[in-house]
Amino acid sequence: MELRGFIMGLLALRVALVNFTSGGVSGSGRHVGLLRKGLLELGVDVKVVDSKNVWFLDFPMLRAPTFTLGASLRTFDADVVHLHNPKLIGAALSSPSRSIITVHGGMIEFSLKYGALGRASARMMLALMRMVGRVTSVMKWEAERNGWAWVPNMTDLEMISKIEPANESVILFVGRHDPVKNYPLFKRVVERLGRNYKAFGVEEVASWEKVIAYMKSAECLMITSVWEGMPSVLLEAWASGCPVIAPRIPAFTPFHDAVILTDLRPEAYVDSYRRLDGLKDSIVSRGLELVRQFDYKSITRQYLEIYRELVTRS
Repeated sequence: MELRGFIMGLLALRVALVNFTSGGVSGSGRHVGLLRKGLLELGVDVKVVDSKNVWFLDFPMLRAPTFTLGASLRTFDADVVHLHNPKLIGAALSSPSRSIITVHGGMIEFSLKYGALGRASARMMLALMRMVGRVTSVMKWEAERNGWAWVPNMTDLEMISKIEPANESVILFVGRHDPVKNYPLFKRVVERLGRNYKAFGVEEVASWEKVIAYMKSAECLMITSVWEGMPSVLLEAWASGCPVIAPRIPAFTPFHDAVILTDLRPEAYVDSYRRLDGLKDSIVSRGLELVRQFDYKSITRQYLEIYRELVTRS
């Protein structure tokens, strides 16, 4: 009865989810798509504000800043505005007390990608973010060091369970062509190993369903990023029974018993791959156990608690 009363009290809630992408294969886009799905299932009125309905200039260096400008000029007919990138802070300033910002990659990523300009931008964004009702991070380490709320990333366990494995076993890379994802390191590793591989997002564009199918048949997923928040591909690999080799950075060290941690050097990844046979069963089992707590239905309820708090106190 308590849960039913909670849900009934939210039926009139209107939420705007703002991000460049919704659904698809990008990490934040998957997050927004699953959050929308979970909110709709609970009867919440959800509007997604993304590149399909916001003006922007479709040029590589101008997409993000012009989309930010376009979103900032929008009037949101919503009780809560949920932004999924700190760069969108301008869109929160018209109603800061009822705005929430979720940080996906971490503020350090701006420095890694843009150097001094990125550090200056991050400082400015952090100052403005103090004005909003709540800031969350998908990464526990990032949330704790900044005094934010930790709301983890999420995945759809039921949907993943319905996808059949591919008929090919390869070493996988899944990620965009971005210096932070560090694809050149992955390429050096697979060349040294002489193994077949798939590099989705760099050498081949694939649907989310195809990526999951390959995770279910893969030798392993190699993550070579120099920085991550709590990547969707980690949760998807766990749910697919795919062993993961990942760098020893804060995004992965809390899950040391569900991944093979290694250093960001080709020889370290080669050595980790060669240890895979002896560790596969234990890390796959632990990953399957952990991922149950990150299903989208559970994470959606955590966001709903925050929305309710923002609406109640403002």
